[in-house]
Amino acid sequence: MDLDPRVWLPLDRPDLADRGWAMLFAISLALLIPTAICVLLTIFLLTLLFTWIAHGHGNFAVANTLPWIVVGGFLVWAASALVYPLGAGRYFADGVGGRRATLDEEYAYRDALEALKLGPTVRRPKFLYVLDEHDLNACVVADAIIINRALFGSEFLEAIVAHELGHMNSMDSRVSVAVNRLGGPAGATAQLRHGHTERMRQRQPVGCLPALVVLLVRMCAGGLPTEAMVPAWAGWWRLREYAADDYAARLGQAEPLARFLEEHALLYDTPIRRIWASTEMHPPVALRVERLREQRRLAR
Repeated sequence: MDLDPRVWLPLDRPDLADRGWAMLFAISLALLIPTAICVLLTIFLLTLLFTWIAHGHGNFAVANTLPWIVVGGFLVWAASALVYPLGAGRYFADGVGGRRATLDEEYAYRDALEALKLGPTVRRPKFLYVLDEHDLNACVVADAIIINRALFGSEFLEAIVAHELGHMNSMDSRVSVAVNRLGGPAGATAQLRHGHTERMRQRQPVGCLPALVVLLVRMCAGGLPTEAMVPAWAGWWRLREYAADDYAARLGQAEPLARFLEEHALLYDTPIRRIWASTEMHPPVALRVERLREQRRLAR
């Protein structure tokens, strides 16, 4: 099987870029089955303990029901993002320090959308946020677009917005929310795990109870299966960067986007070692530029 060196994924699977997320999401869920069993058992035992302390006897009815509500609710919450990630974009924007756009920024953004001459079926972001950063960048999360302040005064605003629309007019903006929700518990407990590991490395005394708590947290958070899937997801996201570039090219932004990458991204690009096992979610910039220029030549 031939592999594309741009992403190290099969060349003979043209559907992989569009529908590969479904396979990866299913594998991620399957790998989390042992984690779900651990959570069910832990909540069951804790519920029995707490009800025994409170009432003098364990409430098996509650202990048999509560674990399934917690695990089922979490899985439904994560998977629901694939249909409609309610509030995820605004929550993320608030978390990174996004603010509402000024009138001038709003007008510049609307002018960029009008210049792209989008069709009536093209999905547009519902919310616009601005990040007070000096580099030229933007991103979409769920139904929100977040644009760095410096980009509004740049000639590349249309090209970058076109690229981000490529992510929005696919499953990308929803899949990213769903995957982040699945890995949320592992990410939230990462500091606890790292702190415990560091204490062991420095040969500091670690009690049995704290070690047991850390072990339970690690098992219930699903850190190992989540981390095991990161390289596979990273490979798929590299494919999606090419797909978003292709979308921008179809909107007539192949050359502006290629120039932006050459002038502002190529300078900071670094080698990706063992790309097939890496967690880098963007392909090499030079290869993105090459592909955009190829598309521009073919469009003539």
